[in-house]
Amino acid sequence: MLTARIRRISGLSPSSLLAILIAFFLDQLTKSLIVNLIGPRPVSLLGSLLRLQVVYNTRGIFGLSFGSNQIYFLLPIIGIVVLGYLLFMSHNRMESIVVGLIVGGALGNLIDRIRIGAVVDFIDMGIGRLRWPTYNLADAFITIGIIILILRGFGPKRVSPAQERKDR
Repeated sequence: MLTARIRRISGLSPSSLLAILIAFFLDQLTKSLIVNLIGPRPVSLLGSLLRLQVVYNTRGIFGLSFGSNQIYFLLPIIGIVVLGYLLFMSHNRMESIVVGLIVGGALGNLIDRIRIGAVVDFIDMGIGRLRWPTYNLADAFITIGIIILILRGFGPKRVSPAQERKDR
């Protein structure tokens, strides 16, 4: 009953809605905690391998530059609309959860841009001077979600026994 009510009200499956909310709130919570607890000074967790350091990113994911500042507002909105459409059309639970994580991450970064004009990044990984671009949980949800969707798209398709009999 609750599942049907959630789908009727939001148009989304409960799993995708839960994935969006978890990704969004975890992203926003960690950003708030890091900004308020450690501030501008870096904190080493595993020596130089893993550090927490607040960076205000005015560019794209992982600090990539795509040109004009308007593109950093426009791309996430387009992505959220397209992925939202996929969520409404999806009947696959795993796909709904993964796309929900991507949407939640995109919403988290978009809210940062609207609220403070930049995305709060804080996860700094690398060895010595060889560093990966600083990122946040939203970036991780987006990246991992895209990788899973790509792997699922190129991997072997599972066929139900009923579908197998039908195809014969």
